[in-house]
Amino acid sequence: MTNVRGPKTGPLAAVSRGRERVPVPGQRSGVVSLGSRTDERPDPRHAEHTRLHQAFLGRVIDYLCADAGVRQFVDWGCPVPGTAERVHATAPEASVVHVTPYGAAGMLSTASTAVLSGDGSGTDTLLRRLSTSGLVDFGEPVAVLMTRPFTADDPPEGIGDLHALMRAGGYLALASPAPRAAVERAFAPFLPVEPGVADLRWWPYPDEEVSDHGTGTLAGLGRAPRGEGNVRGWR
Repeated sequence: MTNVRGPKTGPLAAVSRGRERVPVPGQRSGVVSLGSRTDERPDPRHAEHTRLHQAFLGRVIDYLCADAGVRQFVDWGCPVPGTAERVHATAPEASVVHVTPYGAAGMLSTASTAVLSGDGSGTDTLLRRLSTSGLVDFGEPVAVLMTRPFTADDPPEGIGDLHALMRAGGYLALASPAPRAAVERAFAPFLPVEPGVADLRWWPYPDEEVSDHGTGTLAGLGRAPRGEGNVRGWR
């Protein structure tokens, strides 16, 4: 068992280098050149947030593999590395497809991960390609990890169409620093897995049960029950 909880799927326990100055013959520069030396130390705050995001995805993946029986994953532009590796560490036989939306810098995939890249024609086209490529069998449960942060004014597109594809059921993970109401709306028509959205640091524990300092990013998991999908005719 993993230490997460959800409905109807069993209990959830569980740096830029500037141009160097070109010396002028006979002229002594008053600037001390540092050559190629730059401060390349990583921002510890960014490193910590990456670690917490990876940990959230790890808990989601553990639950989906162990409790929900999911063996198909779509990494839809997740902003942190290691998603495919975590899936395969938990379920070696599971498949992973990496989707990189147009204009979003995605993480490099492992050699065994199929990749679909956006061409600027929109989410609708990416979903069509995903559904017809043979890389994902929507006749079986599939989980889409779409945790690239979004704002309240720019929620992720195509959520309803994605839900419609999941005729055998599936899951959607989202994460955002937007207000709680906006994050909850972004999941529709997916049904929230308990406890709904909570801070990325401690999900799946509800915020009111944790006194630790949060990240300010809310995250959660939505569910499309088997049989609720209504696949439209992709052309």
